[in-house]
Amino acid sequence: MTLPNLLSISRVFLLIPIIFLFEKEFYVLACIFFIVASLTDFFDGYIARKRNLESDLGGLLDLLADKLFVSILLIWFCFNLDSLLILISTILIVSREIIISYVRLFLISTSNKITDIKSDIYGKLKTTFQMISLGFLLISSLLPPLLYDASLILIFFSALLSWYSLLKYLNKWIV
Repeated sequence: MTLPNLLSISRVFLLIPIIFLFEKEFYVLACIFFIVASLTDFFDGYIARKRNLESDLGGLLDLLADKLFVSILLIWFCFNLDSLLILISTILIVSREIIISYVRLFLISTSNKITDIKSDIYGKLKTTFQMISLGFLLISSLLPPLLYDASLILIFFSALLSWYSLLKYLNKWIV
């Protein structure tokens, strides 16, 4: 298995210490693990491109790891932070991820290339906003209420951006 693929898979396994540390109220340490996990999203693609290790499997593992990482954290936050905005954002983001996964599966099954269904700038932008807002939520109990509210607004914005990127993908792939 290549280093980029191991980095993608590690993102999912890093959820265990993130959640465990948060539950034990080691918020900063949980956030540090989260940052490490988030950086694997950048480095798996960077290393794959630089070392000429790009593969269809690697591309799919990266997409799957991203979806699992964000979705699991969001669903978990729904149970740990009492916020209707997190619940609505989670529903929007997870439903978007399911829809886009099935559209990608359909496109691959109709003999499109995997390179045709890669993320564009909007997909990368929504991932960036999701990661930043999730990181702030991890340390939200240490933040002043105003910053907590800002992180809620940021996660909701990322949910709206998720749906905007979905519409851009559908327009590009289906039309």
